[in-house]
Amino acid sequence: MWNQIDVSFLPKPNPNLRQEVLCEDKKIAGGYFKGQESWGYLPYQNPDLLDWFKLIGEKYKIESVFEIGTFAGYSATIFLEQFSYLKKIVTIDTLEISDRAGKALKEKYGDRVEHISASSRYYEPTDNFDLVFIDGNHNGKKPYEDTILAGKMNPKFLMYDNVELPDVHLALKKANLFNIEYNPQFFFYVNEHNEKRQPGILGVFETENYDWGLL
Repeated sequence: MWNQIDVSFLPKPNPNLRQEVLCEDKKIAGGYFKGQESWGYLPYQNPDLLDWFKLIGEKYKIESVFEIGTFAGYSATIFLEQFSYLKKIVTIDTLEISDRAGKALKEKYGDRVEHISASSRYYEPTDNFDLVFIDGNHNGKKPYEDTILAGKMNPKFLMYDNVELPDVHLALKKANLFNIEYNPQFFFYVNEHNEKRQPGILGVFETENYDWGLL
């Protein structure tokens, strides 16, 4: 799919350089990566993914997106290219590569992009967003904490990466998001990821009438 969208302007991790990533205030097993090999860095291969994003953006006329987890800027690029009504995306991350991605995105897309070097644990939003994309730390309490953060932005939609992962799945159940009515077409099974055939599910939940007091 990436031959359809130019991502050559975005930074790429050095596959030969082991980089240490601090997840919040402690080191965890998932807080270390070696370039492209262990971060799912290589792009999805299913070409239908672009059409799936475009359908969501046009059907719901999404004008604003908040992204938790910038990494190298690929997801932000999809939003900017495929959401035809999108006026603004704010994306946060604490990684050094994300700072570089934020600068590259800003240079290409101008005021439509704002990257903030911040942890979702300590970030306090000041605006509402049509859609919040949760793609940060998928372990422990973080997916649920990110869901609580998303609720402060009063989104009409939540999009999660890796819905199939245990702690993400648990966060969705704890937030009662599986109990709301959703359209099955807005679950996308990514069957090619990091050059391997393995699960990876993107899920979109309509939350316009969701009671955020349940969190």
